[in-house]
Amino acid sequence: MIAKIKLFNPNALPTRMSSEAACFDVIASEIIQKAPNFVICELGFALEFDPMYCLELVPRSSLTNTEWVIQNTPGQGDADFRGEYQLRFRAFPIGFKTKEDGYNVNKFIYPEFPFKQGERIGQIFFREVIPTVFKPVSELTDTERGEGGFGSTKQ
Repeated sequence: MIAKIKLFNPNALPTRMSSEAACFDVIASEIIQKAPNFVICELGFALEFDPMYCLELVPRSSLTNTEWVIQNTPGQGDADFRGEYQLRFRAFPIGFKTKEDGYNVNKFIYPEFPFKQGERIGQIFFREVIPTVFKPVSELTDTERGEGGFGSTKQ
């Protein structure tokens, strides 16, 4: 597949870091700190690709070494979206300041955002979309599991 890319940052071209890598690394083109625990990273590109595919945005494995997570992961990019892609990060608190510590109000302590502008912050890959038509029925076929939900298949 050939994906058309509009670069807002000349360094933002997604890059495969090895010949057999499934994903393309993406960089933080711009980092916008909205709150101590909330950061938006613009990725510096927009895409146009085959509508038989969707884009998945996922974290790099190194993110597990931090207290930060990507919201809505995996993120989804539809073929008809033409805006700039971004990743949104949230942090878990690493401490708590209290009135006993000399503060006016109780307050969570958050870690610094672990990435700098231009650094690799996530990955993207494409997944095939399977055209699907939903057929309404009054009953579904019975199975051994049935309506058992979360944890229902434990032995």
